[in-house]
Amino acid sequence: METRNLKENWPKLIRHLESQGYARSEISLCEKTIKKILESPDIHTRLSYSEYYEQCVAPSCLETRKQSMRHILGVIEKFDVYGIYHTKGRRCGLGKLLPYETLNPDYKKLVDRYESVLRRSGLRDTTITSEIHAAVSFLKNLNDSGVYSLSLVNEDDVHKMFYDGNKTLRGYDFSFGVRRFMLKMERVIGKEHCHRIIAYLPKSVKVHKPYHAMTDEEFKKLESALQDKTNGISLRDRAIVTLALYTGLRNSDIVGLKFENIDWNNNKISLVQSKTLTPLTLPLRPIIGNALYDYIKEERPNSKSPYIFLSTRKGRLKMSPTGLPVLSYKVFNVACIRINGEKKGLHLLRHRVATSLINNGHESPIVMSVLGHTVPLAVDYYLESDYKKLKECGLDINQWYIRKEVLL
Repeated sequence: METRNLKENWPKLIRHLESQGYARSEISLCEKTIKKILESPDIHTRLSYSEYYEQCVAPSCLETRKQSMRHILGVIEKFDVYGIYHTKGRRCGLGKLLPYETLNPDYKKLVDRYESVLRRSGLRDTTITSEIHAAVSFLKNLNDSGVYSLSLVNEDDVHKMFYDGNKTLRGYDFSFGVRRFMLKMERVIGKEHCHRIIAYLPKSVKVHKPYHAMTDEEFKKLESALQDKTNGISLRDRAIVTLALYTGLRNSDIVGLKFENIDWNNNKISLVQSKTLTPLTLPLRPIIGNALYDYIKEERPNSKSPYIFLSTRKGRLKMSPTGLPVLSYKVFNVACIRINGEKKGLHLLRHRVATSLINNGHESPIVMSVLGHTVPLAVDYYLESDYKKLKECGLDINQWYIRKEVLL
């Protein structure tokens, strides 16, 4: 790697990271890494940044810090080799430019404007990242094909993104993402161009894999395990799984639950969902209230944290959503449910709540309100695994002659 640019201009990179709102610890790590690179120019003139990471950093780096080091080296490499300042919030590849960075200036400005629009909408970072990914992928395909303006896009330019003549390359999700991009940027791109490109998108259908829903027998086993106070399930884990089993709350909303969200006097749980940012109010059933009370009074550490569920490893800090899958697997194993590798996790319980409501005759708006969905189509996902209702849609085949061995 050639470090002349880095040696002369690295303070500019540090100032840029500060302006981007990087944490002091990240900026300090970047400074230390730069100085280490510059202290041994004989090594670095022979190695690329990727080779430097593999030979000089990874062997002595803790596993938990490897991702941070790759990110920091990627930031430095982009600045040193390509003269690009990294934008916080976007992934940073090491050894190659990311798709966004290969776009022409006009397409980059379009992506930046789109990101601003999405952030003003109040969407979660993960949702914004997903939306941006679809837009960047679409624009990169055009860019790589030599189409540098959306006014020049034709039907063939769009179709070859989905089908190469032998196989399907992309499907519903990509088409949906591009459609959203066009509609939200209509004022910038122009109504005529947006509607023309949308018309070029193939009419694909979203396909779901069959969902292995929880059976009534599994539900009873889990319910019994949660009520058994002698099986070793902690009060915290018992309260979390009980909450998920009877409310269908998402992982992020469970760990984000605060004391202010529980109205003990009126038996209500009220919160703003982290995914959709919409209010949700659910009944506080006695079985949920008792499980929460037991955990709060008997097991929860003495802490001023506003969050109900605290991590056992981090002392008195809020739990992370990433810890819930492991927690739920342990409870499932105690209940002897799906111990052979079948689908597990708290989303299975959310799915159970939805299908129970549907099987009991509740209409889609009721299911939407309980689960906190904002799009009616989201309920269709649960309908697809309602086998009782699906059997009612089956066609009678008695009028056709079918050999016996076919039915065996």
